[in-house]
Amino acid sequence: MGQYLEALVPHIANSLEVHLFVPNHFKGDIGNAILHNFPTGETKPKALFKLLNPFLAKKIWNEIVEVKPDLIYLFNGEGYPWVLFWMVWNTKVSIPFLITLHDPEPHPGNLWEVLNGKFRKFVIKRAKSIHIHSNQFLETTKQLGAKDVIVIPHGSFADRFLQYKQNNINNIKREKAALFFGRLEAYKGIDILIEAGLLLNGKIKIIIAGPGKLPPTLLDKINQNPTIFELHNYFLPDSKVAELFQRASVCVLPYKQVTQSAVPLIAAAFGVPVVASAVGGFLEDIPRVGGLLVSPNDPAALAKGIEQAIGITPLYPHELSFLYISREFIKWFQNNI
Repeated sequence: MGQYLEALVPHIANSLEVHLFVPNHFKGDIGNAILHNFPTGETKPKALFKLLNPFLAKKIWNEIVEVKPDLIYLFNGEGYPWVLFWMVWNTKVSIPFLITLHDPEPHPGNLWEVLNGKFRKFVIKRAKSIHIHSNQFLETTKQLGAKDVIVIPHGSFADRFLQYKQNNINNIKREKAALFFGRLEAYKGIDILIEAGLLLNGKIKIIIAGPGKLPPTLLDKINQNPTIFELHNYFLPDSKVAELFQRASVCVLPYKQVTQSAVPLIAAAFGVPVVASAVGGFLEDIPRVGGLLVSPNDPAALAKGIEQAIGITPLYPHELSFLYISREFIKWFQNNI
């Protein structure tokens, strides 16, 4: 979410007055936007305690209203307790509420996602307009009660990582390796990827990179097969991400469910072809970069797809840079004031 804000907000702030209300831990570059910080907990339980505090919610709401905004754009957390309070209090001032719905279908296996999915209907029904990233979820979003839905594709974060490419390119060799990059979550199909890696049996190395907790059974398989798997289980600095994409010959996304992802565009910008499960937002995202779609939950199909994808020249849609994407957001805002 922080990377998204850093990519989007500076462009919008060049055209509109933007007041950005974000947690204290956000340290991103927001250009000409005016920053307003609010406290959150250092852990999820502490953060939940603060989110349940109506007095803190009211304090922030008063600060928002004091700005006298023409509209309120909620970027994330549409089902969080504070937002439920804000929607009620907004009946007195009637400020247009716009929302980006990152995940029209909540990701399975995540308690926060489940709770957010249950409470957000109250907010979605009262918002003036909802933004989603893929046409695949138009009907789903309407069924949640959205009055108006706009589709703006996910923009590219590639420049964030490409700035490190030239520094290392002479020291990095492209390998016969498939890279999975992103937070390690159950719905992303790491178990399917590991089974596919075992089927490939070292012909193509499987690099798994990102923060998150893997089940002991999957960790054991990775540790027992060091010639097949390479694990980087931490939050990677941007320079390390660039290094891994320069090493890889294919980017693999074996998701079981997906609404949107920044990874296909990053891979394409590095000249790395993509193979992904034929689910959700990938049905639009992967053809857009010239990648391959394979049957979900099928290790054999994934292994075959990884082999087939190597050597494909990806497409990089420059029109999805945030310079251009931000213009669509500005039009959306202006149409709803």
